[in-house]
Formats: sequence, C-alpha cells, structure tokens
Amino acid sequence: MLQKRSMLVLGLLVVMGLVLSACGAATTEAPATSAPVVTEAPTAGPTAVPPTTRTGGWLDEIDYSQIDAQSAITQIGAGAVDLFSYGLASNKLADIKSANLCYSSSYGLYYDFLFNPAVFKDANVLNPFTDRKIREAMNWLVDRNYINQEIFAGGALPKFTPLTTQLVDYTNVIDTARGLESYYAYNPDKAKEVVNTEMTALGATLGADGKWQYKGKPVTLTFLIRNDGDGTRLPQGEYFAKQLESVGFTVTLEEKKSSELSPIWIGSDPTEGQWSLYTAGWASNGLNRDERTIFQEMYLPDSPQGIPLFTQNVPDPAFQQVGDDLANGKFTTLQERRDLLVKALPLALQDSLQVWTVDLQSFSPYNCKLQVSADVGAGVETTKMAPFNLRIKGQEGGAVKSATTATLFTDPWNPVNGSNWVSSAFVQNGTSSGAFMPDPYTGLSWPFRAEKADVTAQTGLPVATNLNWVTLSTADKIDVPADAWVDWDAKTQKFITAGEKSPNGVTAKVKIVVTYPADMFQKVKWHDGSNLSVADFVMQMIMTFDPGKKDSAIYDEDVAPNLDAFLTQFKGVQITSTDPLVITTYSDNVYADAELDASVVGSWWPQYGYGEAPWQSIAIGNLADANKELAWGTGKADRNKVEWTSFIGGPSLAILSKYLDQAVTDKTIPYSATLSQYITADEAVARYNALKAWYTARGHFWDGTGPYYLASVDLNAGSAVVKNNSAYPDLADRWSAFGEAPLANAALDGPAQVKIGSEAVFNVAVTKKNGDPYPSSDIKQVKFLLYNDKGETVYVGEGVPSGEGTFTLTVPADVASKLTAGAGRIEAAAVLIPVAIPAFTSLEYVVAP
Repeated sequence: MLQKRSMLVLGLLVVMGLVLSACGAATTEAPATSAPVVTEAPTAGPTAVPPTTRTGGWLDEIDYSQIDAQSAITQIGAGAVDLFSYGLASNKLADIKSANLCYSSSYGLYYDFLFNPAVFKDANVLNPFTDRKIREAMNWLVDRNYINQEIFAGGALPKFTPLTTQLVDYTNVIDTARGLESYYAYNPDKAKEVVNTEMTALGATLGADGKWQYKGKPVTLTFLIRNDGDGTRLPQGEYFAKQLESVGFTVTLEEKKSSELSPIWIGSDPTEGQWSLYTAGWASNGLNRDERTIFQEMYLPDSPQGIPLFTQNVPDPAFQQVGDDLANGKFTTLQERRDLLVKALPLALQDSLQVWTVDLQSFSPYNCKLQVSADVGAGVETTKMAPFNLRIKGQEGGAVKSATTATLFTDPWNPVNGSNWVSSAFVQNGTSSGAFMPDPYTGLSWPFRAEKADVTAQTGLPVATNLNWVTLSTADKIDVPADAWVDWDAKTQKFITAGEKSPNGVTAKVKIVVTYPADMFQKVKWHDGSNLSVADFVMQMIMTFDPGKKDSAIYDEDVAPNLDAFLTQFKGVQITSTDPLVITTYSDNVYADAELDASVVGSWWPQYGYGEAPWQSIAIGNLADANKELAWGTGKADRNKVEWTSFIGGPSLAILSKYLDQAVTDKTIPYSATLSQYITADEAVARYNALKAWYTARGHFWDGTGPYYLASVDLNAGSAVVKNNSAYPDLADRWSAFGEAPLANAALDGPAQVKIGSEAVFNVAVTKKNGDPYPSSDIKQVKFLLYNDKGETVYVGEGVPSGEGTFTLTVPADVASKLTAGAGRIEAAAVLIPVAIPAFTSLEYVVAP
C-alpha cells in the first residue's frame, strides 16, 4: 500500500505527485548496518532528446496489466510486457542482470507485521495484541537478520523503526536508532518471558502442551499472509508463524492474494476478530525528506490512513502527544524537532502496532528500449513523474505494456478515500497533474500548475529555501485576517471565519501565498472537456472539513480524529484573487524547506488524496454517500452495509449515474451556501452534462487533468488502458531533465587495531557511481558513530574534509580510553545535497589494550 492515506491532505501528508518458508537455524549475528552495493545493469540513463512539439504524454497509450512477479523477468524477455513497475526484491537482482534487462533501483518499500489491536466483541475470544507489551515483545521474537539473509539474499536492510533506514531523518538520529536496534535485537527468551507474564495477567493459562488457553479454548491467532507481490511476504509470514507457535500461540494461516485479504484487514470491523495480524507492506509515494508525520500515520488513532484498525489502537498518552506534536509541527527549532524524534522512537517500539522487518532496495526491470524515470525513495510505481517521462527511446508515440503485481484493483478507486495501493497510484498518476511536482531525487517540489510561492515564516523558525521559485521572508508576528476561513459549519454549509471563531485574533507560524498562472483556467481542462475553475479548489477546501463534522450528511467517524488533529495547526485560508488565482494559507505546521511549506501546506489543488476530481464528481459521490447508498471510506461502507464507492466499476456506477441525472434535473449546486458564489445553476448543469457525456463514452467516472486519460478498464481481467490527452497544455518533454539520480558510494579505510587511550584516525572516500570523487561541495556532512563490542554507540562525531570527496574521521584519545578490549566498529554516513539518500559505510577493527 501507499504509506499515507487521508481525506485531509492539507499539511498532514504529502499527496504529490505511503506498500502494502520453514524457519532455519536461528542466528545471533548483529543486523547489517550498510546498504548492499549494487552494480548497475546495462545503462538506462537519459539520452539526448531533440525539442518536441508533442503535448501530453510521450506515448500514444500505456497498457497496464497484472502478472505474477515470479514471471516478470521471463515475460519482459519474451516481449509480453515491457516494464514491471512494482519492483522485485534483491534476491532477483542476479536474474535481472542475467536476462540483460535494464532496471531502476530505489528505497522506500518496507515490510512489517501489522497487528489487530482491537478488543474483540466476543468476550470468550482473547486478542493478545491489545496488550502493548506483548506487541513490543514481538520485536525480540523476530530475527531480522535471518529474514534479510535467507529471504532477501542479504540485499535488504533490517528495519526496527518507522524511519526509513536510508533517508535523512534516520541519519539525524542514528545514535538513538542504533541503540534501539541493539536493545531490540533477536532474543526469543526475552520475548517468551514477556509473553508469559502478560498472557497470565490477561487471564490465559499455559496448558501441558505448551499452548495458551483462554476460557477453555486455545488462543488462536488468524494470520493473514500475502502470497503474491514480490513473493517475499509468504516466507516472512511462515517464519513468524513458527516463532509465534514457539511462545505458545496457536496460529491459523490464511495465505491469499491482496484482493482476498484486503476486505478483511482493511474492510472489516477490527472488533469482529476476523484477523489477528497481517504481513503488511508499505511504499512511500515519493522521496520523503521529512518523515516526522510517520508516527501519527503508522500507529495513532488519529492516523490519516483512514483504516479502521488504527482507530482501535490505544497508545501511551505520551506517544500520542509526541506523535501529534511532530505531525503538527509543534516545534520552533531543528533541535526541538530532533528531540521529539528521539522521544518518539522508543515509544514507537514500545507500542509496536507494527513490527518492522526490512527496508528494501527494490528493482524494477524493463526492456532497454524504454526510458524510465524513477524516484530514488519510491521507485517507478509510486513516483508522480514516472508516467510523464515513460517513453520509447528516440521515438514519439507508440505503446508500452506495463505490468504490476495483483493489486491494481484490490480496492475501489475513488478520489476521496479509495484505493491506497501503489499499483493503482501508478495508473492514476498519469491521469492527473497538480499544483506541484515532487523532485524524485531530493524530495523537494517544483511548480507544476502553480507559478510561484511566497512564504513568510515567524522569525527564528528553522525554514530555508533551496530553489528559486519560492521566496522566503520572516516576520516577528503573522496575524491571520479576520475574514480568513478557519473552520467549517456543516449545518449552514458555510466556512467559519477567524473573526467569528476567535474574536481576539489569531496568529500563525507560517504564511504561504501560492500564485497560479493568469491563463490556467483557460488552458487546463478536465478530461470531460470542462475547464478547471475556482469552484474545483473550493470544493477541495470544503471536503477537507465536511466528512469529519458530525453535523455533515457525509460524516465519517474514521476521519474525524484526523480532522481534530488537523485543526490544531491549521490557522486559515483565503482566496485573495480569482484572476489570477491566489490562495493564502496560514498554519502552525511548518516544514524546514520552504518548498514543502508551499507544496504540502499551501496548494489546495483539487487532489483529494487518491486522485484528482472535478467538483461535479465529488458532488454526485456525496449525494450517494449522504443517502447511504455508497460510502467514500471502507469503514463507513462496512458499518452501513453499502458499497465502498468506486468511480471505475461495479454497482457504484449505476448509483452514481442515478445521482448524476438527479443533479442535472435539480440543477444542483453542492454546498450552495458557499459554492453558489463560484457556480451558477447553468454552469452546474453544463458540468454535469460534460461528466455524463464522459461516462457514456468511457463507462467510468475517473476524470482528471493529466497527460493521459483512462480510456478503458477491465476489473475482471485486471487491466487498464490510458491514452494520450491531446488537449493537455504542456509539452511532453517538460520533465525530461530528470534522468539518473546522482547517488554516491562510500568506503572507509583505517587501522585494523585501535589502542585503548590512543587517538585513532579513519578516512572515508565518497565517490560517484563511476568511481570519480563526489564533489565535496555537494556533501552536506559526514557523520560517524563508534560502537563497542556490545553494539552500543559510544561516540558520535563529524568528519573533516581532507580532499575532494574525502573526509577524516578522528576518534579522540579520551573517547578511546573508554573502550574495552574486543571487537569494535565505526560507521559513517555521507549526507548528500543533490539527492536525499545518504551513502553508508562501516569498518570493523579490534580494540587492544
């Protein structure tokens, strides 16, 4: 699945354009601490391209299909498909190379065991995972190094925390992270001890057969295990099932495809007890240079994931507070931000709603005739830019056959709260545009439909600019205008102003002014032929609030906690001009990069988290939801016993079509108390008729503004076709400058022996992929850590530049005096400026008296 999921996109998550064998002998080796070295396959770098006059996408069409990942390499070699976008695990890299295929590599996909934390309705059935200490103990029961070596051929990174092991936030708190990795290292005896204590306290008894019983029946865990995808979840699940049995649980395995398991772990009420744990997988929806929201997203009941299981978790109040503070930007300095991360990490391990196993380096193979862009933190499938740059080298037009794993239509597509699967996102990304485009190397953003941004931050806040399209200024105080919209009244269907809600005035930490081009509403069209309008933006603003309000006709209790969290840091929004469109946003949620303040907090583009949509599509979906015939979200659909809204197939289409006809007849202006300022009755009818013509022609309601449009979809066959949008205003080569990411390798050199009490000097060389020195001016810092024979961090230092791409790492004599005889290790991380993937390296030595 995508890492992030929410109806409330402003300031809470980046939805620019966050996924889902028999046990061998146990090992006690320390977890790997550096990424595998990857030798590139046949080059697939960017090629010189002459200027083009083509608009839309490079291709005439892209044909999407589902195949078994195990056959991907063979099918590409045979010409049956051209690209496998999902990505394969590191254990398939040698096969990709042997087949002489090109490939992209990326980080951003990670696996874990996700627990159902709910108290079951049946009082005779015990769910041990309601107990946080039992969940925490599962960390000691998982040998991550065994999983890495035996399942991923040593090509993954053992993962203990929610922070991505190869990204910047992890590097910033690496001393804390490494300490936790040492504390939670594989220790089955400790796990069993905790389980015994807690299960007894819960009222369970251990039978003579070594199995736990509760009220006379075995404590049985229903373990949902994915047997599709890249094929690695099945052996992970089977391994962990045996580990669970070793501490007395009875385990029932449900080994099925994602489409069969999703209705259970996502769609069912967790209190029904249909499942106990699941082999989860998540993928970032782009390179994430700021992971501070990850704790709220992956653990807390106000998670923006929109999945009922999260609302059932009861975290430590301290964890709830620190997770929300991070997500809502409640810090004023980088040190305060770091301190919050340091507090959150151990609390996350103590909660362990999810027990992480590995961070993957994934490889997406493709025919070398293609030119493919990939995000270094998310790969091909989840990066916004990939469909924009996908082409046949040296050719305009043509068709590409893109295949993925069997998750393309696992869940219904709807833009408000629909499918969160990466395979769906890959198709959807090509059908949409947006205010900003994520940079696939740095995680920053570039203007897409937006023209510029002006950011004002409160004096003293740690905000900086990196790119010249955004201006940054400071102010001692930022007052929110009295007429700014700060909240929503679902009864009157009007926005509440700052003056109405806070007569004494409101201030904000940051003010973002986003200006759109003067001709945007003339040039940008929805696929149904309608021109983009101010009303599309206002509808997105309304939908940020309305579903979470109890007085709303479309109220959804699953999103209400997230709205409550959002309102703690949202300070207001104004449309200060409609020609050109200028939107000013006030917030206490501040990013260190002004580019992210603009793109995450300030855009208000009609992108609802899971796809773009014109206001008329949202309107008919709201009518169906309000009349309890459909529901935007899975939890509400389950509670109301109705269909989860789908814009592309199934029973939803007839219901949506019915309400479309009704909207035409009634000349419906949704939320008329507000939107009638931006829509006339005649304009509303014209919009509905355009959507009706689109539905008649295409058989679905998926309506975007991207370079491709959804031409056809076959849910039964698991296939879709997108075709070039000739009315698209941009040239096909707009994003072609993004080719191969400037990643680096690092190597340590130094003494094989360190004497206690004596200074030790090591050297690290940072190089490009071709072996040339990496420019020192492009290296932000080299941070290093020293470990003792127990794997504990004893010193954190910073390297000193000593030449182009080289740094000297000095261990002071007073630090060396605290070492004890035995094994030792030094680890270095080079933090790069052009790309947000640090280069890691480590070296072992002997500590001698």
